[in-house]
Amino acid sequence: MVQPVLHRLPLAVAFSAGALTLASCGVNEADPHRFEALAQSVAAIPVSAEGEGEATASAAAARAPRQRAAPLKVELMTPHELWDAREGLGRVRRTSAAAPAASAYPDFEAPAPAVPTERPSTPTARHVQLGAFSSEEGARAAWSRLSRSAGGAALSGLQPAYEAVEVGGRRLVRLKVAATPEQAQILCRDLAASDPWCARSGGAAA
Repeated sequence: MVQPVLHRLPLAVAFSAGALTLASCGVNEADPHRFEALAQSVAAIPVSAEGEGEATASAAAARAPRQRAAPLKVELMTPHELWDAREGLGRVRRTSAAAPAASAYPDFEAPAPAVPTERPSTPTARHVQLGAFSSEEGARAAWSRLSRSAGGAALSGLQPAYEAVEVGGRRLVRLKVAATPEQAQILCRDLAASDPWCARSGGAAA
């Protein structure tokens, strides 16, 4: 179908060339307007580009690759092979469904709650009053005297405290020591301390 179309253009050109030759044969060489008449004769020759357009379109269509569908691959299987293939596909699907999805975050373990540590309970210290004096000098002298007395061993390792108070408009200085309940019992017993706690606990009487 392409071949006849391609011959249209050469035929038109050949026809035009022949017409031009025939037109030139009738030209009078002595006529001064012979070239103008020849140009008018050439311009009157009909030339169509339809054949060229059709030839170009046909050639492009012939060069365009044809889109063909991919061939269908057919594999023959025996009933046993078909059964094995179905079983293998089923196992793959079951394995994929059973496998847990991988988490995008690593496993995070919450820190264990802190267990409060029990501190060993320390005996509650209390201040035991050994006496009340009119001045701090008198309280210090009493501390020295008690430390050298027979029961002075009970004061070993203890530090005296001097507390200034006012009782009934009278200024007094109390001599006290901080001691555990066990030490306070010994102080009440060996030094006959005047602390009211000794009277309540019965330490002074012991």
